[in-house]
Amino acid sequence: MRVLAVMAHPDDIEFTCAGTLVLLRRAGWDVHMATMTAGDLGTATLSRAAISRIRRKEAAASARLLGADYTCLGFDDLTIVYNERAKRRVSALLRLVRPDLVIVPSPVDYMADHEETPRIVREAAFASTVRNWKASLRGRSPRPCTKLPPILYADPIDNVDHFGRRVAVQLVVDITGSIDLKEKMLAWMRRVGADRARDFGQPGVKYAEGFRQHLGHGFPHEDHLTAVLGKGLVNSLPWP
Repeated sequence: MRVLAVMAHPDDIEFTCAGTLVLLRRAGWDVHMATMTAGDLGTATLSRAAISRIRRKEAAASARLLGADYTCLGFDDLTIVYNERAKRRVSALLRLVRPDLVIVPSPVDYMADHEETPRIVREAAFASTVRNWKASLRGRSPRPCTKLPPILYADPIDNVDHFGRRVAVQLVVDITGSIDLKEKMLAWMRRVGADRARDFGQPGVKYAEGFRQHLGHGFPHEDHLTAVLGKGLVNSLPWP
């Protein structure tokens, strides 16, 4: 079994879902991490080329800590939009990785790069199963996928929407046992993990990550997290 996490920028995976990826890796799953950009605008002092090199290396090093693969899709910061070029490139990634589960950013978040990424990945996943849809990545044109993977939306940054309202989730994963490795992957996420842990409802759960599943027409509804990690680590909450 393989999970693919696709986020907008380096650090996004580590911040929102790395604890869950650690647990899946420990359960025997393969993990592939991907970012739409190399974080080329994530500095006030360096050039775009310099910061891109640094952040690509950081993202790859983070993936190595997890025993995961890493792909940067090569888009630019603040330019991620849903279009044919993006859809074909991400479709090719999905065909190469062939995941059983995909994790993407929240569809409502603090900036457009984060909000456009899940739309692109969701539509690219659907297209990746279509035989006559052409898609390539760095000269490779892999064969179409044979199945559509379930898609989970991770928490938005700070767990809130545009209006500062705390976002409800369907699944809450206890990452207390994986927080130390998550912290090595990214050292500034404890506060948000502690906030989401309140939803788990048990005093021993100090850190958690939340997810909502895409339940639109044609997409699988399998709950892989509960099946693999068990109800001791995953709490399913009432969902409208």
